[in-house]
Amino acid sequence: MANFLEIKNISKFFTIGKGQVLALENIHFEMASGELICLLGPSGCGKTTLLRIIAGLEKQASGQILLHGKVITTTGPERGMIFQEPRLFPWLTLEENVGFGIKGRYEKKRLQRIVEELLEIVGLSNFAKAWPNQLSGGMAQRAAIARALAADPLILLLDEPFAALDAQTRTKLQTDFLNLWKSTHKTCIHVTHDIDEALILGQRIIVMESSPGRIREIISVPFPYPRCPDDPDFLALKKELRDSFISTM
Repeated sequence: MANFLEIKNISKFFTIGKGQVLALENIHFEMASGELICLLGPSGCGKTTLLRIIAGLEKQASGQILLHGKVITTTGPERGMIFQEPRLFPWLTLEENVGFGIKGRYEKKRLQRIVEELLEIVGLSNFAKAWPNQLSGGMAQRAAIARALAADPLILLLDEPFAALDAQTRTKLQTDFLNLWKSTHKTCIHVTHDIDEALILGQRIIVMESSPGRIREIISVPFPYPRCPDDPDFLALKKELRDSFISTM
């Protein structure tokens, strides 16, 4: 597998009071272009911290992030971040929110066409003029995904984007996200603490453990898409992951 993205021996300390706590220890894995992996682990194991380091929003104590063999040291348009909360600007319409990050990069007609295409992709064309407070939670999260896609990043970094949604909406957005990933071929790192979600979405699952945050194991998911949570093989792997997950806490 060609190494498109390399996470090389990342460690991270946090200063608490007069001491330091090791938050991440020697995190190392590689990804191919277009791959979708899930970071799975309990709260406090450093999943979000690692994602923020990859995004360039935080600095590691040691190790490197390499994209196409070049070291990443700061934020960049080749990486798009999607947070647990949509973080839409309440004073902008939906279409203005989606186009905000690329405003000025394109002439007006081209910008409008890009926004319209993205709203079509995420199924929100009829809500272009809506305000954020007029959207449901699922709609707002789809808008956040469209906004991240506007800059046409090579990599999407998703920090538990469906965790705050009800079960039915979460299931729908998981399906929508898989369809989007298949159509855009984006490289995706999806953080979750939900075992079912990791099994439904990930080609590989990186299981992390706490204190300090480190990789316990990397599992390749052998099932084709779409995946059925009631399938006996799915349930067997879920039990294996659950046992591993519990032992990381």
